[in-house]
Amino acid sequence: MNDEASHQADKRVREALEAVYRTFDSPLPKVIEGCPCCISTRGTDVLLTTPLRRITGQALWRYVSGAFLTIGDKEDFRYLLPRILDVSVFDPRNANYPEVVLGKLPLAGWRSWAPNEQRVIEAFTDAWFEQALASDLAEADDGWIGTGAESVLCGAARAEMPLERWLVRLSKPDAAPVLADLKQRFSGEMSGFWEYAPVGFQALSTILAQGRA
Repeated sequence: MNDEASHQADKRVREALEAVYRTFDSPLPKVIEGCPCCISTRGTDVLLTTPLRRITGQALWRYVSGAFLTIGDKEDFRYLLPRILDVSVFDPRNANYPEVVLGKLPLAGWRSWAPNEQRVIEAFTDAWFEQALASDLAEADDGWIGTGAESVLCGAARAEMPLERWLVRLSKPDAAPVLADLKQRFSGEMSGFWEYAPVGFQALSTILAQGRA
């Protein structure tokens, strides 16, 4: 993928992220609830005393990994969600996997949120996938295929989003290196999180078998 396409993909995901920040702008939660041991070890005080856009990926990592399991509720998750998505895209080395991040959405009951809130999440995920695909293709030019697009796709499946649009995208000629890599890894080297997204995995399996969506 050429530099201009990569630039456009990056611009698009930044614009989609800003829409998430605007849509989910909300007051600072008074407290983050959780089991006592998790509250004391997951650094929740930092999440409530640091301006949202300055919270680091490392500070968010423990919260995200335990969100809705041992810590947190819908209020604080919605407040932190823009920054969680931000660091997922722009600081991935200090972020949870896309499969984990997007997999939290059903636990938050996101399909019961306002329609515009659902739309901005879907639009962001679409832009994130395109940005990840652009990154994977850029690495392909150097002889290496990344797995970012697969991770976002699996995360979207875990969030119970229909995958058709992204499977069609993988069928386009310029995405051929990534699709070929997925086919090669299909025997057992794909994301282990597909186990938790059987409907999405079946849809992906079809395109890998047929070569088109």
